[in-house]
Amino acid sequence: MTTTEKTPLAILGMGRWGEKLVRSVQDVSATTRFVAVISGNPARVAPAAESLGLEILPDLDAALAHPGIAGVVIATPHSRHAEAIATCRRAGKPALVEKPFTLTRTTADAAIAEGDGMVLAAHNRRFLPAARAVQAAISAGELGTILHIEANYSGNVVGRYVEGMWRSDTTESPAGGLAGSGIHMIDLIIGYAGPVASVHAVSSRRVPDLPVDDTMVAVFRLASGASAVLSCVTASTSCFRLKIFGTGGSAEITDESAVTFTALDGARRTLSFPPVDIERAELEAFAAAIRGDEAYPVTMEEVLNGVSAFEGVSRSLAAGATVTV
Repeated sequence: MTTTEKTPLAILGMGRWGEKLVRSVQDVSATTRFVAVISGNPARVAPAAESLGLEILPDLDAALAHPGIAGVVIATPHSRHAEAIATCRRAGKPALVEKPFTLTRTTADAAIAEGDGMVLAAHNRRFLPAARAVQAAISAGELGTILHIEANYSGNVVGRYVEGMWRSDTTESPAGGLAGSGIHMIDLIIGYAGPVASVHAVSSRRVPDLPVDDTMVAVFRLASGASAVLSCVTASTSCFRLKIFGTGGSAEITDESAVTFTALDGARRTLSFPPVDIERAELEAFAAAIRGDEAYPVTMEEVLNGVSAFEGVSRSLAAGATVTV
Protein backbone atom coordinates (compact mmCIF):
# COMPACT_ATOMS: atom_id res chain seq x y z
CA MET A 1 0.00 0.00 0.00
CA THR A 2 1.03 3.56 -0.62
CA THR A 3 0.23 6.37 1.79
CA THR A 4 -2.64 7.47 -0.48
CA GLU A 5 -4.34 4.06 -0.70
CA LYS A 6 -7.18 3.06 1.61
CA THR A 7 -6.32 0.10 3.83
CA PRO A 8 -8.38 -2.87 2.53
CA LEU A 9 -10.20 -5.00 5.12
CA ALA A 10 -12.45 -8.06 5.19
CA ILE A 11 -15.37 -8.59 7.57
CA LEU A 12 -15.94 -12.00 9.17
CA GLY A 13 -19.54 -12.19 10.34
CA MET A 14 -21.79 -9.69 8.58
CA GLY A 15 -24.92 -9.71 10.65
CA ARG A 16 -26.57 -6.51 11.86
CA TRP A 17 -23.45 -5.29 13.66
CA GLY A 18 -21.00 -6.44 11.02
CA GLU A 19 -22.90 -4.54 8.35
CA LYS A 20 -22.95 -1.45 10.57
CA LEU A 21 -19.17 -1.64 10.84
CA VAL A 22 -18.76 -1.85 7.07
CA ARG A 23 -21.15 1.03 6.41
CA SER A 24 -19.32 3.23 8.93
CA VAL A 25 -16.31 3.51 6.60
CA GLN A 26 -17.46 2.45 3.14
CA ASP A 27 -17.26 5.40 0.71
CA VAL A 28 -16.87 7.69 3.74
CA SER A 29 -13.41 7.13 5.19
CA ALA A 30 -10.36 8.57 3.48
CA THR A 31 -8.10 5.84 4.92
CA THR A 32 -10.11 2.64 5.30
CA ARG A 33 -12.40 0.44 3.20
CA PHE A 34 -13.84 -3.06 3.16
CA VAL A 35 -13.23 -5.15 0.07
CA ALA A 36 -14.64 -8.53 1.12
CA VAL A 37 -17.09 -10.35 3.36
CA ILE A 38 -16.32 -13.86 4.61
CA SER A 39 -19.41 -16.05 4.70
CA GLY A 40 -20.32 -19.70 4.35
CA ASN A 41 -23.80 -18.58 3.28
CA PRO A 42 -23.26 -16.42 0.16
CA ALA A 43 -26.97 -16.12 -0.60
CA ARG A 44 -27.67 -14.49 2.77
CA VAL A 45 -25.00 -11.82 2.47
CA ALA A 46 -25.26 -11.27 -1.30
CA PRO A 47 -27.66 -8.28 -1.26
CA ALA A 48 -25.59 -6.32 1.27
CA ALA A 49 -22.31 -7.38 -0.35
CA GLU A 50 -23.48 -6.15 -3.74
CA SER A 51 -24.68 -2.80 -2.40
CA LEU A 52 -21.40 -2.28 -0.55
CA GLY A 53 -19.13 -3.50 -3.35
CA LEU A 54 -17.76 -6.49 -1.43
CA GLU A 55 -16.30 -9.71 -2.79
CA ILE A 56 -17.78 -12.78 -1.06
CA LEU A 57 -15.15 -15.20 0.23
CA PRO A 58 -16.11 -18.72 1.39
CA ASP A 59 -13.99 -18.92 4.54
CA LEU A 60 -11.37 -17.22 6.66
CA ASP A 61 -8.52 -19.09 5.00
CA ALA A 62 -9.46 -17.53 1.66
CA ALA A 63 -9.24 -14.07 3.20
CA LEU A 64 -5.91 -14.80 4.86
CA ALA A 65 -4.45 -15.90 1.53
CA HIS A 66 -5.90 -12.93 -0.37
CA PRO A 67 -3.12 -10.49 -1.35
CA GLY A 68 -5.58 -7.59 -1.50
CA ILE A 69 -6.69 -7.84 2.14
CA ALA A 70 -4.56 -6.15 4.80
CA GLY A 71 -6.63 -7.07 7.86
CA VAL A 72 -9.70 -8.93 9.11
CA VAL A 73 -12.46 -7.62 11.37
CA ILE A 74 -14.01 -10.42 13.46
CA ALA A 75 -17.69 -9.82 14.22
CA THR A 76 -18.96 -13.37 14.72
CA PRO A 77 -20.81 -14.71 17.79
CA HIS A 78 -18.55 -14.41 20.84
CA SER A 79 -17.86 -18.14 21.18
CA ARG A 80 -16.23 -18.20 17.73
CA HIS A 81 -13.77 -15.38 18.38
CA ALA A 82 -10.96 -17.49 19.85
CA GLU A 83 -10.71 -19.84 16.86
CA ALA A 84 -10.68 -16.93 14.41
CA ILE A 85 -8.05 -15.08 16.46
CA ALA A 86 -5.80 -18.14 16.49
CA THR A 87 -6.18 -18.62 12.73
CA CYS A 88 -5.30 -14.99 12.03
CA ARG A 89 -2.35 -15.12 14.44
CA ARG A 90 -0.92 -18.21 12.72
CA ALA A 91 -1.25 -16.54 9.31
CA GLY A 92 0.28 -13.27 10.52
CA LYS A 93 -2.76 -11.34 9.29
CA PRO A 94 -3.83 -8.37 11.48
CA ALA A 95 -7.21 -8.80 13.15
CA LEU A 96 -9.62 -6.50 15.00
CA VAL A 97 -11.92 -8.46 17.31
CA GLU A 98 -15.35 -7.32 18.44
CA LYS A 99 -15.99 -7.36 22.17
CA PRO A 100 -15.97 -9.44 24.24
CA PHE A 101 -12.56 -10.49 22.88
CA THR A 102 -13.19 -14.07 24.06
CA LEU A 103 -15.49 -15.54 26.69
CA THR A 104 -12.69 -16.88 28.92
CA ARG A 105 -9.10 -15.98 29.73
CA THR A 106 -7.96 -19.54 28.95
CA THR A 107 -9.26 -19.34 25.39
CA ALA A 108 -7.80 -15.84 24.99
CA ASP A 109 -4.35 -16.96 26.11
CA ALA A 110 -4.45 -20.05 23.90
CA ALA A 111 -5.50 -18.04 20.84
CA ILE A 112 -2.81 -15.42 21.37
CA ALA A 113 -0.18 -18.14 21.77
CA GLU A 114 -0.90 -19.49 18.28
CA GLY A 115 1.27 -16.95 16.45
CA ASP A 116 2.49 -13.39 16.30
CA GLY A 117 0.07 -11.60 13.96
CA MET A 118 -1.29 -8.26 15.21
CA VAL A 119 -4.57 -8.65 17.07
CA LEU A 120 -6.54 -5.78 18.59
CA ALA A 121 -9.85 -5.37 20.42
CA ALA A 122 -12.74 -3.24 19.14
CA HIS A 123 -13.56 -1.24 22.27
CA ASN A 124 -15.30 1.62 20.48
CA ARG A 125 -16.14 3.68 23.59
CA ARG A 126 -12.43 4.42 23.96
CA PHE A 127 -12.91 6.68 20.93
CA LEU A 128 -15.62 8.88 22.45
CA PRO A 129 -14.25 12.44 22.79
CA ALA A 130 -15.74 12.59 26.30
CA ALA A 131 -13.95 9.38 27.29
CA ARG A 132 -10.70 10.68 25.82
CA ALA A 133 -11.06 13.95 27.73
CA VAL A 134 -11.32 11.99 30.98
CA GLN A 135 -8.24 9.96 30.05
CA ALA A 136 -6.30 13.15 29.33
CA ALA A 137 -7.32 14.64 32.71
CA ILE A 138 -6.27 11.48 34.56
CA SER A 139 -2.95 11.34 32.70
CA ALA A 140 -2.32 14.99 33.58
CA GLY A 141 -2.95 14.30 37.27
CA GLU A 142 -5.98 16.58 37.43
CA LEU A 143 -8.11 14.02 39.31
CA GLY A 144 -5.32 13.00 41.67
CA THR A 145 -5.36 9.42 42.92
CA ILE A 146 -8.35 7.49 41.56
CA LEU A 147 -10.40 6.15 44.46
CA HIS A 148 -13.64 4.82 42.98
CA ILE A 149 -15.58 4.52 39.71
CA GLU A 150 -19.34 4.19 39.26
CA ALA A 151 -20.54 2.86 35.91
CA ASN A 152 -24.01 2.11 34.56
CA TYR A 153 -24.70 1.02 31.01
CA SER A 154 -28.33 0.00 30.61
CA GLY A 155 -31.00 -0.15 27.94
CA ASN A 156 -34.42 -1.57 27.17
CA VAL A 157 -33.87 -4.65 25.00
CA VAL A 158 -37.18 -6.37 25.76
CA GLY A 159 -38.47 -7.63 22.41
CA ARG A 160 -35.05 -7.34 20.76
CA TYR A 161 -33.44 -10.24 22.59
CA VAL A 162 -35.71 -13.20 21.85
CA GLU A 163 -35.41 -16.96 22.22
CA GLY A 164 -33.45 -18.54 19.38
CA MET A 165 -31.13 -15.65 18.53
CA TRP A 166 -27.49 -16.16 19.42
CA ARG A 167 -27.30 -13.03 21.55
CA SER A 168 -29.99 -14.44 23.85
CA ASP A 169 -27.96 -17.60 24.47
CA THR A 170 -26.64 -17.35 28.02
CA THR A 171 -23.37 -18.95 26.89
CA GLU A 172 -22.85 -16.07 24.45
CA SER A 173 -24.37 -13.43 26.74
CA PRO A 174 -23.76 -14.31 30.40
CA ALA A 175 -25.11 -12.07 33.16
CA GLY A 176 -27.70 -10.21 31.11
CA GLY A 177 -26.28 -7.03 29.63
CA LEU A 178 -22.65 -7.78 30.48
CA ALA A 179 -21.53 -8.80 26.97
CA GLY A 180 -23.65 -6.28 25.10
CA SER A 181 -22.95 -3.19 27.19
CA GLY A 182 -21.14 -3.83 30.47
CA ILE A 183 -17.93 -4.94 28.74
CA HIS A 184 -17.52 -1.35 27.46
CA MET A 185 -17.48 -0.05 31.02
CA ILE A 186 -15.09 -2.75 32.20
CA ASP A 187 -12.67 -1.62 29.50
CA LEU A 188 -12.98 2.04 30.49
CA ILE A 189 -12.51 1.20 34.18
CA ILE A 190 -9.30 -0.65 33.35
CA GLY A 191 -8.14 2.12 31.02
CA TYR A 192 -8.68 4.77 33.69
CA ALA A 193 -7.63 3.00 36.88
CA GLY A 194 -5.65 -0.10 35.97
CA PRO A 195 -6.25 -3.85 36.17
CA VAL A 196 -9.09 -5.56 38.02
CA ALA A 197 -7.98 -7.86 40.84
CA SER A 198 -11.29 -9.30 42.11
CA VAL A 199 -15.03 -9.19 41.50
CA HIS A 200 -18.25 -9.92 43.37
CA ALA A 201 -21.43 -10.00 41.26
CA VAL A 202 -25.16 -10.54 41.65
CA SER A 203 -27.63 -11.01 38.79
CA SER A 204 -31.35 -11.63 38.47
CA ARG A 205 -34.16 -12.15 35.98
CA ARG A 206 -37.51 -10.69 36.98
CA VAL A 207 -38.86 -9.90 33.50
CA PRO A 208 -40.16 -13.14 31.94
CA ASP A 209 -40.12 -11.69 28.41
CA LEU A 210 -36.31 -11.61 28.45
CA PRO A 211 -34.36 -14.84 27.79
CA VAL A 212 -31.37 -13.42 29.70
CA ASP A 213 -31.01 -11.80 33.12
CA ASP A 214 -32.40 -8.27 33.30
CA THR A 215 -30.29 -6.85 36.16
CA MET A 216 -26.60 -7.35 36.96
CA VAL A 217 -24.38 -5.54 39.46
CA ALA A 218 -20.66 -6.19 39.93
CA VAL A 219 -18.25 -4.75 42.49
CA PHE A 220 -14.60 -4.72 41.41
CA ARG A 221 -11.47 -4.30 43.50
CA LEU A 222 -8.61 -3.00 41.38
CA ALA A 223 -4.96 -3.89 41.77
CA SER A 224 -4.28 -0.26 42.73
CA GLY A 225 -6.63 -0.53 45.72
CA ALA A 226 -9.37 1.51 44.04
CA SER A 227 -12.90 0.13 43.69
CA ALA A 228 -15.56 0.20 40.96
CA VAL A 229 -19.23 -0.67 40.68
CA LEU A 230 -20.87 -1.68 37.38
CA SER A 231 -24.63 -1.92 36.83
CA CYS A 232 -26.38 -3.25 33.71
CA VAL A 233 -30.19 -3.23 33.44
CA THR A 234 -31.79 -4.56 30.25
CA ALA A 235 -35.48 -3.94 30.93
CA SER A 236 -35.71 -0.26 31.88
CA THR A 237 -34.67 3.11 30.51
CA SER A 238 -31.36 3.63 28.68
CA CYS A 239 -28.43 4.91 30.72
CA PHE A 240 -24.79 5.62 29.94
CA ARG A 241 -23.17 7.03 33.07
CA LEU A 242 -19.60 6.88 34.26
CA LYS A 243 -18.25 8.81 37.25
CA ILE A 244 -14.64 8.79 38.42
CA PHE A 245 -13.81 9.96 41.94
CA GLY A 246 -10.26 11.06 42.69
CA THR A 247 -8.44 12.91 45.44
CA GLY A 248 -8.22 15.94 43.15
CA GLY A 249 -11.83 16.00 41.95
CA SER A 250 -14.28 14.00 39.85
CA ALA A 251 -15.28 13.51 36.23
CA GLU A 252 -18.73 12.40 35.11
CA ILE A 253 -19.96 11.30 31.70
CA THR A 254 -23.76 11.32 31.75
CA ASP A 255 -24.23 10.69 28.04
CA GLU A 256 -21.79 9.93 25.26
CA SER A 257 -21.28 13.54 24.19
CA ALA A 258 -20.36 15.46 27.36
CA VAL A 259 -18.24 15.26 30.49
CA THR A 260 -18.39 17.38 33.66
CA PHE A 261 -15.31 17.92 35.81
CA THR A 262 -15.87 18.96 39.42
CA ALA A 263 -13.05 20.37 41.57
CA LEU A 264 -12.79 19.85 45.32
CA ASP A 265 -14.10 23.39 45.90
CA GLY A 266 -17.23 22.59 43.90
CA ALA A 267 -16.25 24.46 40.73
CA ARG A 268 -17.66 22.69 37.68
CA ARG A 269 -16.55 22.61 34.06
CA THR A 270 -18.56 20.86 31.36
CA LEU A 271 -17.15 19.93 27.95
CA SER A 272 -19.59 19.08 25.16
CA PHE A 273 -18.64 17.38 21.91
CA PRO A 274 -20.30 16.95 18.51
CA PRO A 275 -21.39 13.43 17.53
CA VAL A 276 -18.59 11.11 16.42
CA ASP A 277 -18.86 7.81 14.54
CA ILE A 278 -16.89 5.69 17.00
CA GLU A 279 -17.12 2.58 14.82
CA ARG A 280 -15.45 4.47 12.00
CA ALA A 281 -12.87 5.81 14.47
CA GLU A 282 -11.90 2.35 15.74
CA LEU A 283 -11.68 0.91 12.23
CA GLU A 284 -9.51 3.81 11.08
CA ALA A 285 -7.31 3.28 14.14
CA PHE A 286 -7.00 -0.41 13.21
CA ALA A 287 -5.99 0.56 9.68
CA ALA A 288 -3.48 3.08 11.05
CA ALA A 289 -1.95 0.38 13.24
CA ILE A 290 -1.67 -1.95 10.23
CA ARG A 291 0.14 0.77 8.30
CA GLY A 292 2.38 1.51 11.28
CA ASP A 293 1.18 5.11 11.46
CA GLU A 294 0.24 5.08 15.15
CA ALA A 295 -0.29 2.73 18.08
CA TYR A 296 -3.77 1.45 18.85
CA PRO A 297 -5.08 2.93 22.14
CA VAL A 298 -6.05 -0.36 23.87
CA THR A 299 -3.12 -2.54 24.93
CA MET A 300 -3.20 -6.35 24.95
CA GLU A 301 -2.55 -6.33 28.70
CA GLU A 302 -5.73 -4.29 29.16
CA VAL A 303 -7.66 -6.57 26.79
CA LEU A 304 -6.65 -9.74 28.61
CA ASN A 305 -7.43 -8.28 32.04
CA GLY A 306 -10.81 -7.24 30.65
CA VAL A 307 -11.46 -10.84 29.58
CA SER A 308 -10.49 -12.03 33.06
CA ALA A 309 -12.84 -9.49 34.69
CA PHE A 310 -15.64 -10.39 32.27
CA GLU A 311 -15.25 -14.09 33.04
CA GLY A 312 -14.88 -13.26 36.73
CA VAL A 313 -18.44 -11.95 36.83
CA SER A 314 -19.78 -15.36 35.73
CA ARG A 315 -17.45 -17.17 38.12
CA SER A 316 -18.63 -14.99 41.00
CA LEU A 317 -22.29 -15.60 40.13
CA ALA A 318 -21.69 -19.36 40.06
CA ALA A 319 -19.81 -19.31 43.37
CA GLY A 320 -21.99 -16.73 45.09
CA ALA A 321 -18.79 -15.15 46.37
CA THR A 322 -15.94 -12.80 45.58
CA VAL A 323 -13.47 -14.33 43.12
CA THR A 324 -9.91 -13.36 42.27
CA VAL A 325 -9.30 -12.24 38.71
